[in-house]
Amino acid sequence: EEDSMEERIVELKKSLAFLGYDGFQIRLMVRDAIGRDGSGRINLNQSAKLVRHLEKYEKLGRNYLRTYSK
Repeated sequence: EEDSMEERIVELKKSLAFLGYDGFQIRLMVRDAIGRDGSGRINLNQSAKLVRHLEKYEKLGRNYLRTYSK
C-alpha cells in the first residue's frame, strides 16, 4: 500500500506540472499538506493527507482548464 501511495504522489505531481503548476507551487502544496517539504520518507498518514491535498489541486486545475479552454 505504501508503494502505491508513493506512486500516486509521483503521478499527481506530474499531472500538476502538466496542468501548469511549477515546481515551487507543488513544493508549497506538499508543505501545506504535511508541514514539511516531503523529501525523505513520509509515513502512511502523511501520504494519505498529501494525496488528498494534491488531488484537490489537480481537480481545481482540470476544472480551470475545462472552463477556460473553450
